[in-house]
Amino acid sequence: MKWIRTRLWKWTDIALVKWSAVLFGMIVGAYLSDIVKQYAIVLILVACLLAIKPLIYFFKDSE
Repeated sequence: MKWIRTRLWKWTDIALVKWSAVLFGMIVGAYLSDIVKQYAIVLILVACLLAIKPLIYFFKDSE
């Protein structure tokens, strides 16, 4: 079984995956709200650090 493969997705499939991820995140967030509130600053810093490489790739010239 090949895990990484190029595939053309229909827009409806992408929308369904996004909505299922959002709903799953809402459910998990509701159960873990106290932990998230306690470590909000740490989670914001981790999110910013994880966003650095994709932002550099996005804004880099395509030369």
